[in-house]
Amino acid sequence: MLPAIQPHYQELLEKVLIARNQNEVKQRIDTFIDLLQQMGTNEEKMKSILIDMQTQLDQCNPFHYDAQQWSNIKMADIYCFEIYQSITGIHYSSL
Repeated sequence: MLPAIQPHYQELLEKVLIARNQNEVKQRIDTFIDLLQQMGTNEEKMKSILIDMQTQLDQCNPFHYDAQQWSNIKMADIYCFEIYQSITGIHYSSL
């Protein structure tokens, strides 16, 4: 990960935990993605950061968090996956 992004990345993970609801989780992730774009992060690096975020979120142990925090972690994981799919142009149709 780019050194300049690291503090923002850690701050995002902390903010995800304290978010009051799932919409707030999405807003915080959107703000982080906007920051990456402002910093000129290319598409491949952005995808790499999203995968790293998902990996970190997937490693969280549900017994270490309260119900709201765990809901936020799962929402962040799902939303990062959706953004990753959007960047790569993968869209699933409902049949």
